[in-house]
Amino acid sequence: MYEANDLPPILKAAEHTAQLADDEARRRQAEFKSGAIHLLSSSTTFEVGVDLGDLEVTFLRNVPPEAFNYTQRVGRAGRGDQSGLALTYCRRSPHDLHHFADPEAMMAGRVVPPRLLISNPKIVTRHLTAMALSAFFRDPRGGGRFGTVNDLFDAEWEHALVIDRLAEYCRGTPELVDSLRSVIPPEMHDKVGLGDDGWIDRVAGSDSRLALALEEVRDEYRTLEQIVQRLIRVHDGRTGRLVRRRKTIAETDVVQFLARKAVIPKYGFPVDVVELHTGPWQEGGSVQLDRDLTLAISEYAPGSSVVANKMEWKSCGIRRVEGREPTQRSYTYDERENLLETAPFDPEQGRKYLVPEFGFVVPSSEKPMPPERRTQRLFSTRPFFRGFVEPTAEPVETVVLGVRVSEAVPGELVVLCEGKKRSGFLLCGKCGRHEDDPGNKHEAPWGGPCTGSFARFALGHEVKTDVVRARFPEEMTASDLYSVAYALVLGAADALAVPQQDLNVTFSKQAIILYDDVPGGAGLVAQLKDEGAFRRVVECSRDRVAGGCGCDTSCYGCLRSYRNQFVHTQLDRRAALRVLEAALRRGGRS
Repeated sequence: MYEANDLPPILKAAEHTAQLADDEARRRQAEFKSGAIHLLSSSTTFEVGVDLGDLEVTFLRNVPPEAFNYTQRVGRAGRGDQSGLALTYCRRSPHDLHHFADPEAMMAGRVVPPRLLISNPKIVTRHLTAMALSAFFRDPRGGGRFGTVNDLFDAEWEHALVIDRLAEYCRGTPELVDSLRSVIPPEMHDKVGLGDDGWIDRVAGSDSRLALALEEVRDEYRTLEQIVQRLIRVHDGRTGRLVRRRKTIAETDVVQFLARKAVIPKYGFPVDVVELHTGPWQEGGSVQLDRDLTLAISEYAPGSSVVANKMEWKSCGIRRVEGREPTQRSYTYDERENLLETAPFDPEQGRKYLVPEFGFVVPSSEKPMPPERRTQRLFSTRPFFRGFVEPTAEPVETVVLGVRVSEAVPGELVVLCEGKKRSGFLLCGKCGRHEDDPGNKHEAPWGGPCTGSFARFALGHEVKTDVVRARFPEEMTASDLYSVAYALVLGAADALAVPQQDLNVTFSKQAIILYDDVPGGAGLVAQLKDEGAFRRVVECSRDRVAGGCGCDTSCYGCLRSYRNQFVHTQLDRRAALRVLEAALRRGGRS
């Protein structure tokens, strides 16, 4: 570390976030460790597994959400025999002010071991895929395909032959099946197709994550090639950045590519990852703009901007892949009952949504520039409960505190981003570009004229996960239901000692639906079947809305969050308090 009298004449600051490409992130970590970078502004990428040796000081720009986050962040400094200083800045938010008044709750808070539901089919499928690919790459039949994405395609970008070769290998290698069955829990064999050949479709079928990832990257590579050839024909010299981008795609490490596209396991729960494609811009080689689709449909929605590596990247539409139509559905919903009904896509239907499973794009005509101001979040999302995966089988219910609480069973939810004033986004059916006022012709996101037609869509994400249904005996208005629902989900996070973002809630008719905000489920809401656990949830929920925040109706200290801003004006902590206190009185507690 530097003494006060020998500080360098220029202090170099840099960022380190999950939006950086892996190579760039490693380079910055090494430069920070060596002293070439003096101040590193980082996200949660530095929470776990980073040892910087002689780091003495960390600054936290706000109070972390949970005690384990705080422990991980301040633990970057003072390793070994050294002392460390951690300085936390508290914003004037209810969360930060609460911990400013009572810092021991954060600094000495209880850290609960993480929970993992081993029966999550998405987790199991990714392990199946990783094991199958590992065996395939080691075998002569798959030899030569491990290294770069170009190797994966056998340098033949017209066809993803590796999918067919992998499927043939899986069918013709019985010892691989024996190996998979010895690792995967027996109760999951039938669910992931290990009882027959169904698992091969999950690993190497036409709709597998691997097939979708390969089609997406192949389409991007071929689009770049077509643009390069068009520019060459008209003697346009702007081909350099396109060629560099194409080379970057081809030379991407296979493991990095497969993990980024959520084909094989990586740190954290499985999510459905999509990308904001940076197009031909050279600056895009240093960033990696991936998001869980639930977040991406708002944060990457057309017109939105994100800042990464000191550049502002603006989304102009959804990514279209030749030969692959995105999932599209028509829908209606009852505002009062918060009841969503979907139907097969009908272009004449008033409300429609599509699932942007291949991500989003930035325009090739607008060079990314340093941001002039802080970017704003323009859109929010709204979750709807579509129904149980097995609609004919009603879940078993128990009565706790007079509340009918179901067992945790798989359910289906639809998360929608409906744009400004819930009017959706005008999207081109050919190139995916969004226009507020489209004309007869427009430019495709990656350049060149497009004559496709526009239609208005919301953006959606369809999720299957574990849900618990809670029916209170009181007849409630939609406002009351929202208030009780968000009190319950925040109280459940407190009672189960998990981050708030791991759980979510909505309501349907007069039922509150609590669910794991993880595709396939994480075993969190399943704990509510225990009567004592549900009592603790109600008690913690009551405490959140009891008035300690000091607001009249609702605030970020009791019921509000970024995720529920669509209903902020309807939230009322006093309505939630009446219902929760009545439940506790029925249980003999006040």
